[in-house]
Parts: sequence; C-alpha cells; structure tokens
Amino acid sequence: MTTTQVEMSMRKLLSIGVLLLLLAGCNSDDDSDAVSPLSLIGEWSASHHSKNPKYADTADMWPFTFYPDGTGTGPYATKSFRYKINGNHITLHLQNIEAYYGQTVFEYDIVSFSKDRMEWDEIPNEQWGDNSLYLRFYRK
Repeated sequence: MTTTQVEMSMRKLLSIGVLLLLLAGCNSDDDSDAVSPLSLIGEWSASHHSKNPKYADTADMWPFTFYPDGTGTGPYATKSFRYKINGNHITLHLQNIEAYYGQTVFEYDIVSFSKDRMEWDEIPNEQWGDNSLYLRFYRK
C-alpha cells in the first residue's frame, strides 16, 4: 500500500467512526421514558386507589407477576393476562376469563419506574367511566 492509500483508508475509518458516534448520539427524546419489558419481570405487590374521590376506592396489596414471555398473573378476575409495553404505555389483555368490569383490555401510562417501584395511571375508558385507577407497585 502506498502512503496515499493508507491516508485514504485512515480517513475512511475516521469518517465511519465519526458517523457512528453521531448516530449513537441522535437518540430520540421520546425513548428516554421508555420502560424495558425485561425490567418488569418478577413479582410485584400493587396498591390502588380511584382517581375520583367520590368512590374512595382503595385496596390491600394485590399480587402481580410478570413473565419474560409477555404473560402474567394477577389478582381476582385478572388471573391471567398478556402484556405489551410501548414506551411508557402498557396494555394488559385478560386471557381465558370473563371480562373484569365489562372489559378485557386495560391500558395504563407508566408514570414512574425504578427497579423496586413503579406507578401506573389508568387511561379512562367506557367501562370504568370516571372511576379509573392509579396503581403503585413494589417489587417483592
């Protein structure tokens, strides 16, 4: 290889390196709040309350378990569900059971998340009307 060819090869490598660094730095701000499905896996206890004070709805701790295959188990009528996370939005699809409060799909915004705690804010829907829930989870 001649000196000119070596210089051209070095410039190409340098250009590729700079391009890769720029691409790595161009991460969308929308992804900054995203929750990884893998970080959800495990056993959690959840408390809840109604967002509408007129219902004064609170509960004891509810058990939830999230599995790596996108399924989970929960309390009462939510015994078995599939879940999907998109950014900070989670959707639960109840499986093989009767509808819980007239619905089989529950949608929440994940408002905060850490390795030991998370909070979900239910997105209001026709079945719940003004009695949507706010859930607080604690890892067991």
